[in-house]
Amino acid sequence: MEVPLKIGRYRVERLLGQGAFATVWLAHDDDLNAPVAVKVLAAHWADHQRIRRRFAQEARMIRRAESPHVVQVHDIGALPDGRPFFVMGHADRGTLRERLAGGPAPLAEAVRQILEIAAGVATLHDHGIVHRDLKPANILIRSLPDGGERLIVADLGIAGDLAQTSGLTLPGGTPGYTAPEQLRHGSPTDERADVYGLAALAHHLITGEPPGRSPDPIPSPAGAVLTRALADDRDQRWPDIRTFAAALAEATGEPAPPPAPPARPARAARRALAALVAVAALAAGGLTLAVLRDGRQQYERWFRAGADIPEEYRAAIAEAGTWCTDVPGLSPALIAAMLRAESGFDRELADDAAHEYGIARWTPDVLEPYLPASYSRSPMAGALDPEVAIPAMGRYLCTVGPKVRDVPGDPALNLVGVYRSSATTVRQAGGVPAKWLRHAERVRAYLEAYRPR
Repeated sequence: MEVPLKIGRYRVERLLGQGAFATVWLAHDDDLNAPVAVKVLAAHWADHQRIRRRFAQEARMIRRAESPHVVQVHDIGALPDGRPFFVMGHADRGTLRERLAGGPAPLAEAVRQILEIAAGVATLHDHGIVHRDLKPANILIRSLPDGGERLIVADLGIAGDLAQTSGLTLPGGTPGYTAPEQLRHGSPTDERADVYGLAALAHHLITGEPPGRSPDPIPSPAGAVLTRALADDRDQRWPDIRTFAAALAEATGEPAPPPAPPARPARAARRALAALVAVAALAAGGLTLAVLRDGRQQYERWFRAGADIPEEYRAAIAEAGTWCTDVPGLSPALIAAMLRAESGFDRELADDAAHEYGIARWTPDVLEPYLPASYSRSPMAGALDPEVAIPAMGRYLCTVGPKVRDVPGDPALNLVGVYRSSATTVRQAGGVPAKWLRHAERVRAYLEAYRPR
């Protein structure tokens, strides 16, 4: 592979790693005189806008989780061909996989390392992110000025999302560290998948092998804690990472990890996230603007010039409206019209009486199966960020829409009826149910205003 001279303003030194969707380079930030790791979307995905958005999502997700034990994104940008990249701190002592090549760690040291990793994973969970691919290669080791070192969680298991988006078939995790439910098609994944993955890491650190490969038992009572965490039935595992970490610390006499921080009000958290993303975009001047610019080049295909569709949501709306091509009536203009009628594009909408929230006016329990697999169930109360909720709307219509393909009437408005009721109700009514006719007419008016001429 040819080594590029520069990626953005970063001078490239050598290749660090390569996968199905991305390449990671060791580079140098000459302005700050510091080594960095730059992760770039693979060249063969340059023309796939959905893949680019999914790749960029990893940077945004990592940016949300501020923890010394989660890899930090310092900069984002795009190459001349439009491929996104993001810049992270360099782990100068390699990965836990390389460390484990020297054999298992003493029990006390292994537990201390697991508690460090648990702190990072717990922060991800606090932000609604399930890692899904905890393994030694995804745990980085960085030296500290005092001579110590720190373990850092990296590489969210977003490859599964990318594979699904691209049409590839890849396993949902790494054998030996993957929870059984991740191997079952269509099975939702929550925080307990990471409990399993972290326990598998602990097993490897203590015995030198992942679960199922080592004949050596783990000393009790730590062994009992790990056995519960590795249960095939996730309902039998520890309910969350902090509970598992606390049980492991107590069993081995290590200091207990700190309790979970108090939850911020949902609206304040969303505003903080919006501000964080805005600051990152302004500081980087790259990825966010590149994505929006890329979308604007194609907006004339999907939206009428001058339409009052907010710029910041257009890329997600275009993605939702083109998620599939075999559902009659589905289009980016329809998604925009539905959002306009549902919420007026208000991301803060909260209808507690109807249990409906956010820009897509979703009921959380209905939305859950259509969220990216990287999101856990725990933060489902209240509105979700538009970048999550809008594509989920497209997934829902692509899943349920074919059930009303043969129903008479306007296919687009039938989808509106499905969204407000169900496919069964629309089929029984022979079209949009009477209860939702007025709402469907509002959507029709917006649709006419948004469709390209």
